[in-house]
Amino acid sequence: MKPKILLVDDEPNIIASYARGLRKNWDLATAMSGEEGLKIISENGPFNIIVSDFNMPRMDGVAFLTRTLEIAPESIRMILTGEGDFHIATKAVNEGNIFRFLTKPCSLDQLETALRAAWRQFQLTQVEKEARQQELIIAGEIQKNLLFEAAPVSMKFFEAAAVSVPSKSVDGDFIDFFQISSTRLDVAVGDVMGKGLHAAMVGAGARNTLNRVLWQLGLEDKNQVRPDGIVRKFSEAIIPGLEQVQKFLTLVYASFDYEKKCMTWVDAGHTPILWYSCVAREWADLKGENSPVGLPSIRDFVEKTVEFAVGDLFLFYSDGLPDGRNGAGKFYGDKALIDCLNSSLYLSPEFLVKALVEDNARFVGKADLIDDLTVVAIKIL
Repeated sequence: MKPKILLVDDEPNIIASYARGLRKNWDLATAMSGEEGLKIISENGPFNIIVSDFNMPRMDGVAFLTRTLEIAPESIRMILTGEGDFHIATKAVNEGNIFRFLTKPCSLDQLETALRAAWRQFQLTQVEKEARQQELIIAGEIQKNLLFEAAPVSMKFFEAAAVSVPSKSVDGDFIDFFQISSTRLDVAVGDVMGKGLHAAMVGAGARNTLNRVLWQLGLEDKNQVRPDGIVRKFSEAIIPGLEQVQKFLTLVYASFDYEKKCMTWVDAGHTPILWYSCVAREWADLKGENSPVGLPSIRDFVEKTVEFAVGDLFLFYSDGLPDGRNGAGKFYGDKALIDCLNSSLYLSPEFLVKALVEDNARFVGKADLIDDLTVVAIKIL
């Protein structure tokens, strides 16, 4: 297939002259103004290369090409200028993401040479894009198979399930389960600021740090290790590194004690825990008051406790669940989340988290996920 080119110039003679020579080797579209060019891109794009005259009425070439960044970010942009526009054109190259400028009068041979260079540049960017995407896919597989902690299955008093859906192949959310004893189960759910590979690497580091902290504390007496002490030690260990990479993370660390029939948790800026009480027959938000890990805070990490009963259900999730948006820009929201939970209340944790993710996916439709999505459900047996 011929490379697709859009040529924009307000002079009909120039358009006609270039068109006769270019159509043999290029799939050419033309426009007489910046406004018309934007319409053609929206209706017939994307184009591999966009060439625009600089000196046009209403919308000059730099303004037009800057607008194309929004609707055709992968296109290679070039600009045609007169001799008097040299300094403006130089500024456009430096600031406007423009690949090359050509001074008028520009012969057909000069234009074709520049187009061939632009086409090579486009191909290189596509190769690089595919390589980055392949790296993300491989990183996602490594994360899923080596770094994602599956819910424990051999528990007498608890039933747990977890799922995590990345927004960009790899996931900035992290989950970990710790079977402290036969009657105590701890769970940690975190969400690193940002998305993609950087967030995923920070998440992997945070999970490793949390495991190291628990191992060190467990050398003393693991049954005496409490959530506030765990999160405090974790924060002390990881904050220097977070400051270096300018990241922060939210975290909720919860400990379920079956003998005492209570859950104790520390919330460091995370989304609320949803608790369904079989006694009250209603959902409640369990929210703490601590700041995210990595942000300046003068407060210590304060833990809270609730008493539970057999049959109670606890749901942990990242903000990618309620913040999911459909093509119209509408959020999934808390109401849809609770409605789905109520309709799935008597499912096992495994099928409940699947129902939530599927309901969210139906709502979002073909729109891209704007954030990583993580759900953990724990039921008291």
